[in-house]
Amino acid sequence: MQTLEISSERRARLLADSLLAINSRNQEILHGLTHEESQFLIDFDDDTPNDATTLERRCELALRHEQARLRIAVADDEGSADEEYRPRVETRF
Repeated sequence: MQTLEISSERRARLLADSLLAINSRNQEILHGLTHEESQFLIDFDDDTPNDATTLERRCELALRHEQARLRIAVADDEGSADEEYRPRVETRF
């Protein structure tokens, strides 16, 4: 597996927040991004360059990542909706 170059502490935080995934190429990624894009976003957050083009790319990637996370959350919520409204059998007679 090709992992992202991040500290074990940061990986643990990202995993705890369900931000990391494994893609079909067996690469560790941030949801909605390629491995290279994920590494760029992580490196950007570590370095914080002032270049306008780099900042624009960072914003674009962060937005795509957040949109992917939102789609996952909505799909998960819709999947559990059936369970929430399923009629329950009373246990008392």
